[in-house]
Amino acid sequence: MSEEPNRVSAAWFVPIAILVVVVWVLFDVFRSSGVAVTVTFSDGHAIAPGDRVRCRGIDVGTVDRVVLDDEGVEVWLDLDSAASSRLARKGSRWWISRPEIGWSRVSGLDSLVGPRFIQVEPPQGDVAEQFMFTGLEEAPIIEQIADGDLPLVLMAETRGTLHPGSAVLYRGVKIGTIQATSLADDATSVEVRALVQAQYAPLVRTNSKFFQTGALDVDLGLTGLRARLDSLETLFIGGVTLATPNNPGDQVKPGAQFNVAESADDDWLEWKPAIELK
Repeated sequence: MSEEPNRVSAAWFVPIAILVVVVWVLFDVFRSSGVAVTVTFSDGHAIAPGDRVRCRGIDVGTVDRVVLDDEGVEVWLDLDSAASSRLARKGSRWWISRPEIGWSRVSGLDSLVGPRFIQVEPPQGDVAEQFMFTGLEEAPIIEQIADGDLPLVLMAETRGTLHPGSAVLYRGVKIGTIQATSLADDATSVEVRALVQAQYAPLVRTNSKFFQTGALDVDLGLTGLRARLDSLETLFIGGVTLATPNNPGDQVKPGAQFNVAESADDDWLEWKPAIELK
């Protein structure tokens, strides 16, 4: 008696094919589904469901809903799955892009016409996931911080010409930006947070000097009237200038602290060290 080969009934092909299609559809939906992130602001500034979430000029999600809570306005965001792996991280900064015009900067003009949108800047490095954030009340002075940028703490007797958004200068060239000013913990001085761009970080040494700049310096001497002004920009918004000796010290680490003089000593203006930039 001969045995017939095992055969799969054709009736099984239909349910198997349906199962494969269903699994593929579910996988595709899961893969493309967004990730929910919640950001709390003290003021919603007319943000509404359907508004965009943007990072560095591209859309990365939408506003899902906006609700009031005890702390302010809670904004629920639906992020694209591809972007969420980078943005839903501890240290991400979120703010509502809106027109802001001040002495030191103009920002948010792309939201002047049309709806507002949420702007986000991801953190540097590999950090833990996070899905609940407290948003910034205004756009940060420096929206994008690059690897190698050098944060500094500058201490001054008075704020003087040191304003958020004003420049950190070296030989009249902008090498960084003042991010924030506040009173020191003991209220005896002013603490200034500044950021020097990575390529200019080698200019900052342990024996560097900082002095306020921006005011019109006038000196009436025997040879007549002498005036010095770094630029029209610094006349209005101020700034701080860095000078490094001809025998530079070691490079400083992030968070290094310096005192800021109200004016430069004459010999500081003569320093011309040869320092290789990045």
